Amino acid sequence: FFSYHILMRGGDGTSMWADLCKNGQVRASAIAQDADQNYDYASNSVVLHLDSGDEVYVKLDGGKAHGGNNNKYSTFSGFLLYPD
Repeated sequence: FFSYHILMRGGDGTSMWADLCKNGQVRASAIAQDADQNYDYASNSVVLHLDSGDEVYVKLDGGKAHGGNNNKYSTFSGFLLYPD
């Protein structure tokens, strides 16, 4: 079993979208939409059952800034809870 956690911060009139994918299928999403020029936060957590060879990754939407030298507000972590 695999645990995933994400916290994102969108700002400057843009939005951020991050999908957690398992074997190419979206299993969870987090969306921070900043329509009014204020910062918006999004978070999500999920626990997944994984088999040997399964692929898990975070996919970010294209064309957006997701952090930089001065803006490190978005994080994610994932770890194995225990094997079958």
